[in-house]
Amino acid sequence: MKKIAIVSCDKWINRIKEDQLLVFHLNQEGCDAEIISWENPFNSYSDYSAMIVRSVWGYQDNYSEFKAWLENIKNIGIPLFNNQDIIMNNIRKNKQFEILKKNKIPLIDTEFIYNVDDLDQYINSNSKKVIKPIISGSGENTFIVGNGKIPINPSLEEIKKIYSEVLSEKDNGIMIQPYIEEIQNGEFACVYIDGVNTHNMLRFPGVLSRKDKPKFVPHLPESVQQLATTVSELEEYKDYLYMRVDIVMKDNNPVIMEVELADPDLLFKYIPDEKLKQNSMHHFSKQLIKKMEK
Repeated sequence: MKKIAIVSCDKWINRIKEDQLLVFHLNQEGCDAEIISWENPFNSYSDYSAMIVRSVWGYQDNYSEFKAWLENIKNIGIPLFNNQDIIMNNIRKNKQFEILKKNKIPLIDTEFIYNVDDLDQYINSNSKKVIKPIISGSGENTFIVGNGKIPINPSLEEIKKIYSEVLSEKDNGIMIQPYIEEIQNGEFACVYIDGVNTHNMLRFPGVLSRKDKPKFVPHLPESVQQLATTVSELEEYKDYLYMRVDIVMKDNNPVIMEVELADPDLLFKYIPDEKLKQNSMHHFSKQLIKKMEK
């Protein structure tokens, strides 16, 4: 019997419905699936035929350790989905955006800086800017600044202190983007499992807009669908198992906010139709098994 590890972390192990649903469907397919924490030093990895990275949320706070863990699994030779190269080129958003630009994918204008003093011009800008770490998650250390206002909470000094710590981390830096007013209308989250667009949601990221639950979108605008599918077919992503493509409408045109290939919430729990939810999870488990058998 094939044994599969669904990788979580100490904080979220056995607490995420999506992980539990995947265990159920893999067990239904005759696999022995269990949820583990990548942070557990006593894991016996040789027991597993394959591993899938899921709720490792918060890895950015232990980035060096997480990077070393990825390399360790690669050296052991256990198939990992998504694989280490895809994950590393995705969580470093400067690398992620290089891939998108190379393929002429429309995305939000983004600048990358590596000196905390360079923040001053953006914080004091007359237009609103979004600043966040290159390696980040869940909106951590993401701020809206500028528009001619001096930040009060947190203050300019506090923001610079936070980003001084960010810049001390290997591979990290600061990314600057214009604030897109249309984000108030939500962003499309398009979920792909091994080439198939299983479902789509409208998300409202709380840092940038009102905090509402994702809403199921039965039919995407054609331009959004085309862009999401184009991204899912990029050569650099050809070995992916799961992907979430986040898209916002800007001046009535779709642009990429982010492509999530490391640890995205795939939003299965928000699919209102139970049959579609179960069919999508079944497809997820079947494609995982198919990939590990190659």
